Amino acid sequence: MNVLGSPAVVGDGIHDDTAGLQAVLDSGTAVIHLPQPPACYVISRTLALHSGQMLLADRNAVIRLADHAHAHMLTNADHGTLSRGITVQGGVWDGNNAHQTCEYHRTRDYQVPFDPARYLGVLMQFNQVEDLRLSGLTLKDPETFGVQLANIRRFTVEDLTFDYNLKRTEMDGVHLHGGCCQGRIVNLKGDTNDDMVALNADDGWMFEISRGPITDIQVDGLWSENGYTPVRMLSSGSPIRRVHVSNVYGTFSRFGLATLSHYDVHPGEPSEFSDIVFDGIFTAKTQSEDPDLQWAARRYPLLSVGPGTLVRSLLINNLLRTEGLDEAPPCIHIGEGARVERLGISQVSLVNQAETPLDFLYNEGHIESLSLSNVHCRAEGGEPRGVMVRNAGTIEHQERHAATSLNLETVDA
Repeated sequence: MNVLGSPAVVGDGIHDDTAGLQAVLDSGTAVIHLPQPPACYVISRTLALHSGQMLLADRNAVIRLADHAHAHMLTNADHGTLSRGITVQGGVWDGNNAHQTCEYHRTRDYQVPFDPARYLGVLMQFNQVEDLRLSGLTLKDPETFGVQLANIRRFTVEDLTFDYNLKRTEMDGVHLHGGCCQGRIVNLKGDTNDDMVALNADDGWMFEISRGPITDIQVDGLWSENGYTPVRMLSSGSPIRRVHVSNVYGTFSRFGLATLSHYDVHPGEPSEFSDIVFDGIFTAKTQSEDPDLQWAARRYPLLSVGPGTLVRSLLINNLLRTEGLDEAPPCIHIGEGARVERLGISQVSLVNQAETPLDFLYNEGHIESLSLSNVHCRAEGGEPRGVMVRNAGTIEHQERHAATSLNLETVDA
């Protein structure tokens, strides 16, 4: 059904199209087409999709949140029961954050329980859906996250563009909560000022829609020229298992690849990660004149295993880093009190073009088994700068095969 055939949908950028669009959705129509309107569709309340529906928008069709609507743009109709077979494809989804205020930005008090009635500043929020597909979307100017998913089974999120004005904090890209499994997140591009992809099995407080394991997730293809962190994983009571992240490109001010942590969102709860694989990392740290970005770029490594976390298996393959930032942090940091049972690293090229030392691996935790294969590190010119493995913790067993360094110290510190 073409929504412009409905008398209640105008698309002139002035008329409120919410009632007309929701009436079409509630009619049970299987495929709802939003062609490029004369100006843009304006919505003032959250649109709710039903099982078996596809919302198909032209690529350049703009759907804009009305001034002071203080509402999410899209969701599934009933979070209390399982929805099935929902697709959203195409469109420019404009959260109009200059004219919205979520509670978090108004009060900065995030340590309150999750409330489903609360506006969290998210463009799209889906909960309890099987077979969800979000494809070809441009997500523009949310107050917080672009997409928030909880309890989603068998899902695909693909070909998303983040067109963010970066005028708010916490502007995540795709944010997963507990209960998400068997999903693909593919081909995301654009700059965010928080995590591009967040896998938070336990999130804590205001944003915690659900707690539970996150399992069997593939993330493939992230591009950002001045991003924050490509991937964040958070476990504080619920495990994260079988995650494969590949083909990450660009420069980032915080973690240049990922962080695995618990952030103490549920004090005393265990933090566990199993079978985590990173493959194809082509990133470096942001070189910016902004003092805040400079501070962050020099503080955070490419990959961090946070203090107090347990990692059963972590594999890192095909990491290619050419770093020009002075005082750059190491590629991999294992935090104090962290325990990694198996850490395998292969096919690495690290080139330090800066004048200051750059370590490859800095361990302050406990590694049971470390394997380095075809790891090549070099500093361009001058005196030795950095070490391949700087060990301030413990490593029970270590194997190296074809691991070489040039202008680096040849022994562990």
